[in-house]
Amino acid sequence: MKHGDLVELEPGEQLLTIARASFRGAAAVSVRATFALGSGRMRLRAFDVWHDAAIASGFPLVPPDMIVAATDQRVLFGKPTFWGRTPSHYSGAVDLGQLAQIVAVRHGIVTGVAFAFTDGGIVEIEALRGRQLRRLVLVVDDLLARK
Repeated sequence: MKHGDLVELEPGEQLLTIARASFRGAAAVSVRATFALGSGRMRLRAFDVWHDAAIASGFPLVPPDMIVAATDQRVLFGKPTFWGRTPSHYSGAVDLGQLAQIVAVRHGIVTGVAFAFTDGGIVEIEALRGRQLRRLVLVVDDLLARK
């Protein structure tokens, strides 16, 4: 799959759960940016730094605020829809075979999730009030345990 290609569910692929998330550090930079001029630029600069490291670790192209969907075969990443519906296509995917482990950790109201890749890379995302994201981690962790 090339960067820029849209990803859709394969025939027979089942969508198991979906969650909203942001890049790791989004909550902290948003709080700092609230009191600074150019807050949008500050957030985008933080995202660019995170995204460059994430791409280098094997993560797909994702927007700063994303939808994360777990299927029985992979984890999909896409842009939230305007009305909050499940996206019909995604911007990137990680096959379950690429993941060694997935872990969720709560830090107050922020839930952080680390994707550990089989080649050694680690990428983190987060969500405020991350119940849906923690559920996604449980689903993916269960799928990985079955392999």
